[in-house]
Amino acid sequence: MVTPLMAAETTPAAQAARPNILWITAEDISPNLGCYGDPNARTPNLDAFAAQGARYTQVHSVHPCCSPSRSALATGVFPTRLGTFQHRGGVNVNGEKVRPFPSLLREAGYYCFNGSKGATSKTDWNFQVPKDAWDFIAPGRNSGREVEAIEWRNRKPGQPFFGQLNLFKTHQSQYGLRAPGAPSKALPEHRHDPAKIKVPPYQPDTAAAREIWSEYHERLSLVDAEFQALLEMLRTDDGLLDDTIIFFFGDNGHGIPGGKVWLWNKGPHVPLLVWIPPKWRAAGQATPGTVTDRLVSFVDFAPTTLALAGVKIPQWMEGAPFLGPQPGAERKYVYAARDFHDTSDFDTSRMVRDERFHYIRNFMPQIGWDAIDYSWTRAPYMLESWRRATLAGLTNPTNRQSAFSRSSKPMEELYALASDPFQLNNLAGDPKYAADLKRLRAECRRWMLAEHDLGLLSQYELYRRSRPDSPYEMATDLKRNPTAKMLDAADLANACDAKNLHPLQQLMQDDDGAVRRWAAIGLLALKTNATPARSGLELGLADDSPDVRMTCAETLANLGQTNVALPVLIALLTHDSGIIRGQTLLALARIGPAARAALPHLEEALKGGFERNLGSWGNVPDMVKVARAAIADPDPPRDGPLPAVVPMKARRLRSLP
Repeated sequence: MVTPLMAAETTPAAQAARPNILWITAEDISPNLGCYGDPNARTPNLDAFAAQGARYTQVHSVHPCCSPSRSALATGVFPTRLGTFQHRGGVNVNGEKVRPFPSLLREAGYYCFNGSKGATSKTDWNFQVPKDAWDFIAPGRNSGREVEAIEWRNRKPGQPFFGQLNLFKTHQSQYGLRAPGAPSKALPEHRHDPAKIKVPPYQPDTAAAREIWSEYHERLSLVDAEFQALLEMLRTDDGLLDDTIIFFFGDNGHGIPGGKVWLWNKGPHVPLLVWIPPKWRAAGQATPGTVTDRLVSFVDFAPTTLALAGVKIPQWMEGAPFLGPQPGAERKYVYAARDFHDTSDFDTSRMVRDERFHYIRNFMPQIGWDAIDYSWTRAPYMLESWRRATLAGLTNPTNRQSAFSRSSKPMEELYALASDPFQLNNLAGDPKYAADLKRLRAECRRWMLAEHDLGLLSQYELYRRSRPDSPYEMATDLKRNPTAKMLDAADLANACDAKNLHPLQQLMQDDDGAVRRWAAIGLLALKTNATPARSGLELGLADDSPDVRMTCAETLANLGQTNVALPVLIALLTHDSGIIRGQTLLALARIGPAARAALPHLEEALKGGFERNLGSWGNVPDMVKVARAAIADPDPPRDGPLPAVVPMKARRLRSLP
């Protein structure tokens, strides 16, 4: 039953001079709650909670997957500046330069915990959690150990607390494996009938799409019930509601393909509901029923929490408080980044969004909008139905419905949010929107330069160049991270214009391998138009940079020069770095059957060392399977039973234009 938020009896803890603050995060959810108007939703408890506080409509994570986003939540620093922008890419963070905000709260006298009864813990910051960040971290969800204690009870009498509680049931890994009509292993109390589900128009309305959306909403209903149970412990069991500020939000967008891991709206856009008790409420803030369209970024959460606690905001934080006694000026833009994810191409993209437009800058236009293996393994039936609908001509070939069928993507995307909320139609080439495109393009460049964006380096170079200090310190060293030069080279490369052939050839002579890499990417993107650069590409096969050697070899293979290209790629399969070996496997997969001579050598990539600080190091075995399937099975069946999910990426690569 939904219970209104009402005053509780006073307790000794409620006399504290500072508020308690509780973050309740749900994994992989977009604003698909009833209070946001979603017709599929059954979330009565969260809807009632929203009516008693503030509902934010324009909150964005800084990345469309969890670990980079959570690093920003913890530090108030953009992952592209801190070096934490790669999923599960463990980096060194100098604690003298940047500290997680719970460490600052503890110094100010707060009791800080991560996880409690009724919820899991989660840090997942892409860097080592400092020992001073938490008084208590609950065992992880895979530990097999349940937390029985209500953790806020373990603080000292009268001590304020900050708690972070994670609700896991909506995580992408928890649904999508059920074929349409198959029985569910764990149904919530209220079944969401697939026949009544409304599928968003950027996806084909298939039985598998309806099934996965119904599962997602079932799990949102489960989270709704879990949230209410936590609220009751706080309010009814301990009488702390009137002294506790509560945030409920998602860590990134929904896990259904087209959301999480992509920079379209449903990747970084999340719900945020905030309850501030009257005694802690600044004038005009979070009054019951408040709905605000203020643009909010995840880098704003840490300074906001510190402001609410009365703790000084450190200079390293890049965000500004949106609540508290002195909120910062409203944002004009929010930003997000997409880079490496499990078993995927290193697909650099950046997003800038204002109140009217959503802009995406794609730095790897020669690669399609890849439905990465992570998505194939967790939504195989839905993705396969999407693929088959495209092959059958049931998706619109001119808009985003057919995005996953394309082998390349535009350099820029622009969407008008009011007229096209589902971001179906790219306006980047429409003369009517030329001024807005120019403005957002310039803002994207300004932000990347201001951040010293580390994502313009390859994954291999990021780790190599940041030794022995940290990426955060390396970022401002123009010799190790020549951001402006790389961005200029990328702009030239990403135009995919044969007129740029000569300047790209000149850039292949640059002193910095990171710049030469972008020149090589530009030649790769030119396809057969790069033929006049063949001699320079052959020289690139001996380049000091393994990234350059790899890209030149892939380009030459695509030009039919496999006799000189494949030996270089085969040699890279034994490189010291697991990053290079993994990316070489994906290059071979893209080349396809023409790389048949490499088949006996693929398993060599499993030998040697791995960068074990990277959570993605173990993906190389999967990349071997992807490469083998793409090379050995050039014409997979377009119909028939669903194949094994690991080679799905290879099937997509070979069966669609």
